[in-house]
Amino acid sequence: MIILIYIAYYFFSILPIIITYRFRKYTISDYQYNKKLKWQRCIMLVFNYVAAAVQIIIACELERIVRSNQDYGPLLLSACIFLIIYNFFTISWLESPKEYLKKKKKKWK
Repeated sequence: MIILIYIAYYFFSILPIIITYRFRKYTISDYQYNKKLKWQRCIMLVFNYVAAAVQIIIACELERIVRSNQDYGPLLLSACIFLIIYNFFTISWLESPKEYLKKKKKKWK
């Protein structure tokens, strides 16, 4: 049973990172002209915030969880790592999409 809990935990923790990486390639103008993409971005933001909230709950309540069963000890380290990843990478990619940068051609003299 513990193995299934770990598999489910890591699956639902890594899944938002993988899906959010897909949104990294889009620019602000892509979101302006595509309503479907805008809705997908909003849904992913909610999903990432829910996943981050679950990591916070696990990190805060882990002392109580570990008292009941010692096999859940490594979850604290995982929860802290995923919180850092969610805050700095995935949510920032969705919250502030990159701007389109036009490359300037060099003029030969």
